Amino acid sequence: MNRIFGYILNMFPYMLIAIPVVILIRVISCSFLKKKEHKTTVWHELGVCLFFLFLVGLFSQTIIPQFDFGVGGISITNGNLLGEINLIPGKVFIDTWRESMVGGYWLYFAINFIGNICLFVPIGFCVPLLWNKSSLPKTLLVGFLISLFIELCQLPQARGTDIDDLWINTLGAMIGYLLYVGVCRIAKQFLLKFRIQKKGESN
Repeated sequence: MNRIFGYILNMFPYMLIAIPVVILIRVISCSFLKKKEHKTTVWHELGVCLFFLFLVGLFSQTIIPQFDFGVGGISITNGNLLGEINLIPGKVFIDTWRESMVGGYWLYFAINFIGNICLFVPIGFCVPLLWNKSSLPKTLLVGFLISLFIELCQLPQARGTDIDDLWINTLGAMIGYLLYVGVCRIAKQFLLKFRIQKKGESN
């Protein structure tokens, strides 16, 4: 459990550093939206900024090399090495059974299965929340492409590249989308505040 909290805590420095950049990008984007006569909202901008910061945190723990600040200087602990590559679909079930049930290492299941699902739930929730016409197939495609991007970036590093992560992450995006649909039934008018409106549109 401490390891999971460690990943979460390690995200925050990267997210804090990215705040000025994200805000600058949104300021520029808002100027373009105004020229196109699109109406944004404070809720939308807040949601987009938080979503981008979440992606920064996610990428910081999955694709950004890990640095070791030692006495001899700064070194990359997981660079220039080829990590384990799994191209066999479904191998995650065998590995989870071996590590968790046989080896008693339940943290493996929490990180590699549940963790990979939970990490992509915000993506599945935020995409339809913030962008119009984000159907389930489009949301799943976004989740899949982000997962594919991460796996490809992990290839030249000493990290595990796993084909099973693609469908596990996409499953997380689907759960996030279904969560959005459920919340939308309860608080649709509130969620509409996170959307950009084109000229002549109304909630």
